[in-house]
Amino acid sequence: MAKRTILENLKLVTMAGDIPDTTLHDDALIVVEEGIITYAEAAADYEGDRFGAIDMGGALCLPGFVDCHNPCLWAGDVPQSTTLTGDTYRQLVRAVASSTRNADDVTLVTLLEDRIDGLLRSGVTCSELKSGYGGDAQTELRFVQLLADFARTARIRTRITLALGHVFQGEGDPDEFLEHLEKVIVPATYENGNTDAIEVFCDDEGAMDLDMCSTILELYYRKKTPTRVACDRFEDSAGATLPVSFYARCALYLNKSDSLDLENLSNAGTVAVIIPGALDTDGDQSLPDVSKIRNANGRIAIAPDTSAGGSQESMLQALSSGFRKLGLSAAETIAAATINAAHALGVENEAGVIAAGRPADLAFFSAASLDILFKNENSKCVATMCSGNLMQYSWR
Repeated sequence: MAKRTILENLKLVTMAGDIPDTTLHDDALIVVEEGIITYAEAAADYEGDRFGAIDMGGALCLPGFVDCHNPCLWAGDVPQSTTLTGDTYRQLVRAVASSTRNADDVTLVTLLEDRIDGLLRSGVTCSELKSGYGGDAQTELRFVQLLADFARTARIRTRITLALGHVFQGEGDPDEFLEHLEKVIVPATYENGNTDAIEVFCDDEGAMDLDMCSTILELYYRKKTPTRVACDRFEDSAGATLPVSFYARCALYLNKSDSLDLENLSNAGTVAVIIPGALDTDGDQSLPDVSKIRNANGRIAIAPDTSAGGSQESMLQALSSGFRKLGLSAAETIAAATINAAHALGVENEAGVIAAGRPADLAFFSAASLDILFKNENSKCVATMCSGNLMQYSWR
């Protein structure tokens, strides 16, 4: 017998349509069959049998959040009081990479499970799984394999990113590093078949320079691998010019990026992924000028910072911070966690929207509206549904 779930007594925001629908629909009902939504509209218009329907208590139902920036595989103790500059960021990455390489796989997977569980409890039903703390390219590939093994049984939808932006720390011969990458790492990436996207971090202060990042992106671009660019977190390194050249899905941070570069990447269709948590950690605090992105009709996504130097592990916390600090509307904020984040991760056909025929990835909150959800610190995620599997949470 087909698995069928009916959820009633909901306030619903679907984000469906070419212009995402952010209307709040009261007294809505959702029907899910075999993990797929078959009805998501007004309860009064539903003509089917409601036997066994689950009363959701008037919860606010949204598309499950998409975490499009999740460097989640790392181990080690991180001083919480450290103010990050380009130099201290490099030191942090080196220390965490050492701890992560020395940790056994069981420990790494246990930490990973805990982080994913925390994201689930904040409404995330789809997430990137990103490497980045391997310390060298070969170890990054091994970590991607570990992430792929985890993804096969994960409770959420996933995509895997091979992050090579931390592997060269300004020591050694960059030409030798790039030659090794071309002759060994790139072929191995395709032999393993575990990578959904490649990411570099272009920042003269904290990571790689423009030339190195451009070379790496070119190597993978030839193979038609989707690309992502983290850039300009600590200084304007012209990193925001790279997404346009390589048709990157998204550009992350952009804290110090030139206004014209923000406009150009928005015009090119690259999603601007903003990390509000950087304001809590970085010494020279700033966030991108979202008006430049908005005026170019660009997509804005928001992500928590689950990295070793991050301050936010909750998507809801990141959204509330972005709502306040970026001056986004409630409609822009929910889009930043759903449909725009889905585009950044390459899952726009699977996540970010509630509609008949789409996977049943949903999040439910104790809030009467989007405004209240982002303004009220007491708002909680009370349940999630991933591919039709409902998980309800109790909060003390």
